Amino acid sequence: MSDCKPVSTPIATGTKLEPSKSRKSDSLPYRELIGALMYLSVGTRPDITHAVSWLSQFNSCFDESHWAAAKRVLRYLKGTSNVKLVYSTDEDGLKGFADADWGSDISDRRSYTGYVFSLSNGAVSWCSKKQKSVALSSTESEYISLSDASKEAIYLSRLLKELGFPHLAKTVLYNDNQSAGKLATNPIFHARSKHIDIRAHFVRDALKSGKFELKYLPTEEMTADILTKALPKAKTEFCVKNLASNSSST
Repeated sequence: MSDCKPVSTPIATGTKLEPSKSRKSDSLPYRELIGALMYLSVGTRPDITHAVSWLSQFNSCFDESHWAAAKRVLRYLKGTSNVKLVYSTDEDGLKGFADADWGSDISDRRSYTGYVFSLSNGAVSWCSKKQKSVALSSTESEYISLSDASKEAIYLSRLLKELGFPHLAKTVLYNDNQSAGKLATNPIFHARSKHIDIRAHFVRDALKSGKFELKYLPTEEMTADILTKALPKAKTEFCVKNLASNSSST
């Protein structure tokens, strides 16, 4: 792949993959490639985290179409080989961004949760994972995402305090779904959504106890978008920039 043609996004918009019904081809090192990409996504490349998470579900049921999608991630890395995470001396507190893509997986219609936390203008924790149950609305999927991000926010805040940086532990969590925000803060709205799993209401208790602050952010400015779905070039570049990845040469 050293001579491959670079692409500007890790996943082509509109790409749909389902588990292969044919016998997987053992001649394709699909699982080995996904494993290598996963190592990279966990360490320094949050921009490929969703692509790797999405492709990894086909480790036991892949074919040529899945292999082509996995190779596209390599082509994306080829074109962004000088991207890196950069941290500044800025001492702003912890910032989190939580998002969800409702019912995006065509095989089981489960939604994807995506969140990222930044400190000193650089990403320090990120996640892209399929939700454990099928959400009945976009509000529900976004609220589940908020719940997952809330747990990480509390963990990171406690860690910063233990390390002696209590001034950095103050956390603001952003989301782009106003209905989910109301569900987290409005008990009347809350009562009309009893079908949502009790575990997801963890976020409301965390807000009431002051563990973090929740703020609305327009979808156009949501950095965590890249952790939930395939994006066009312009939005991908926006998200990469806001993850504090630097595209300058090393």
